[in-house]
Amino acid sequence: MLRPALLAEDIERARPAVMRWLKTTIGFQAAVVIAAGVYVAAIASGHRQGGFAWVAPALGAVVGTALPLQVAVISIMRAGRRL
Repeated sequence: MLRPALLAEDIERARPAVMRWLKTTIGFQAAVVIAAGVYVAAIASGHRQGGFAWVAPALGAVVGTALPLQVAVISIMRAGRRL
Protein backbone atom coordinates (compact mmCIF):
# COMPACT_ATOMS: atom_id res chain seq x y z
CA MET A 1 0.00 0.00 0.00
CA LEU A 2 2.79 2.41 0.86
CA ARG A 3 5.99 1.03 -0.65
CA PRO A 4 5.54 1.98 -4.34
CA ALA A 5 4.70 5.57 -3.45
CA LEU A 6 7.67 5.90 -1.12
CA LEU A 7 10.03 4.60 -3.79
CA ALA A 8 8.78 7.17 -6.30
CA GLU A 9 10.76 10.34 -6.88
CA ASP A 10 7.67 12.55 -6.79
CA ILE A 11 6.40 13.80 -3.44
CA GLU A 12 2.99 14.51 -4.96
CA ARG A 13 2.58 10.78 -5.54
CA ALA A 14 3.70 9.87 -2.03
CA ARG A 15 1.39 12.28 -0.20
CA PRO A 16 -1.96 10.63 -1.15
CA ALA A 17 -0.51 7.19 -0.42
CA VAL A 18 0.63 8.29 3.03
CA MET A 19 -2.78 9.81 3.76
CA ARG A 20 -4.53 6.61 2.57
CA TRP A 21 -2.20 4.53 4.77
CA LEU A 22 -2.81 6.85 7.72
CA LYS A 23 -6.60 6.58 7.40
CA THR A 24 -6.40 2.79 7.15
CA THR A 25 -4.05 2.57 10.12
CA ILE A 26 -6.14 4.85 12.32
CA GLY A 27 -9.27 2.88 11.43
CA PHE A 28 -7.61 -0.44 12.23
CA GLN A 29 -6.14 0.85 15.51
CA ALA A 30 -9.54 2.25 16.50
CA ALA A 31 -11.12 -1.16 15.84
CA VAL A 32 -8.46 -2.88 17.98
CA VAL A 33 -8.91 -0.39 20.84
CA ILE A 34 -12.71 -0.77 20.70
CA ALA A 35 -12.42 -4.56 20.67
CA ALA A 36 -10.00 -4.43 23.60
CA GLY A 37 -12.37 -2.14 25.49
CA VAL A 38 -15.31 -4.49 24.86
CA TYR A 39 -13.17 -7.42 26.04
CA VAL A 40 -12.14 -5.63 29.23
CA ALA A 41 -15.72 -4.51 29.92
CA ALA A 42 -17.09 -8.03 29.36
CA ILE A 43 -14.47 -9.70 31.52
CA ALA A 44 -14.61 -7.03 34.22
CA SER A 45 -18.36 -7.40 34.59
CA GLY A 46 -18.00 -11.04 35.61
CA HIS A 47 -14.56 -10.83 37.18
CA ARG A 48 -14.48 -11.29 40.93
CA GLN A 49 -10.84 -12.23 41.56
CA GLY A 50 -8.00 -9.93 42.52
CA GLY A 51 -5.16 -8.96 40.24
CA PHE A 52 -4.93 -7.50 36.79
CA ALA A 53 -3.58 -10.38 34.69
CA TRP A 54 -6.94 -10.67 32.91
CA VAL A 55 -6.22 -7.36 31.18
CA ALA A 56 -3.04 -8.72 29.55
CA PRO A 57 -4.69 -10.05 26.32
CA ALA A 58 -6.30 -6.69 25.57
CA LEU A 59 -3.14 -4.78 26.41
CA GLY A 60 -1.09 -7.18 24.30
CA ALA A 61 -3.43 -6.68 21.32
CA VAL A 62 -3.16 -2.89 21.49
CA VAL A 63 0.61 -2.82 21.96
CA GLY A 64 1.19 -5.65 19.50
CA THR A 65 -0.60 -3.85 16.69
CA ALA A 66 1.05 -0.51 17.47
CA LEU A 67 4.68 -1.67 17.48
CA PRO A 68 4.89 -2.63 13.78
CA LEU A 69 3.76 0.89 12.89
CA GLN A 70 7.22 2.10 13.88
CA VAL A 71 8.70 0.35 10.84
CA ALA A 72 6.32 2.19 8.50
CA VAL A 73 6.97 5.52 10.19
CA ILE A 74 10.72 5.05 9.78
CA SER A 75 10.20 4.31 6.07
CA ILE A 76 8.06 7.43 5.67
CA MET A 77 10.71 9.56 7.40
CA ARG A 78 13.48 8.16 5.18
CA ALA A 79 11.45 8.81 2.05
CA GLY A 80 10.74 12.34 3.24
CA ARG A 81 14.44 13.07 3.64
CA ARG A 82 15.19 11.61 0.22
CA LEU A 83 12.43 13.55 -1.56
